[in-house]
Amino acid sequence: MSEPLRVLVTGGAGFIGSHIADLLAAAGHQVAVLDDLSSGSAENLASGTTFFQADIRDAARVREIMDEFQPTAVCHQAAHISVSRSVREPVLDAESNILGLLHILREGVRVGVRRISFAA
Repeated sequence: MSEPLRVLVTGGAGFIGSHIADLLAAAGHQVAVLDDLSSGSAENLASGTTFFQADIRDAARVREIMDEFQPTAVCHQAAHISVSRSVREPVLDAESNILGLLHILREGVRVGVRRISFAA
């Protein structure tokens, strides 16, 4: 195996994100989860992972987490996925799904993240 990665999994307490975090940890990578627990559950967190309870809309907190964990890769799974909610609350949806992603990308570049993947 090549050198282990330091992977930040956003939305890592959700269904898909938690499975990704589990697989990465089982493969020997150092994993941190960033999740606000708005739809995920702390019970889904992989053992041995570092957990940051935070909202990706909070640019200052995203910066702190990136500085503390220093990821080499990001797997971005945090998003609001409800279509009905996006119609009822389009600004909240855009803040999370667009601005939140931009916070992750900007801070990832700043700390030297080499790889990023995300669900579309």
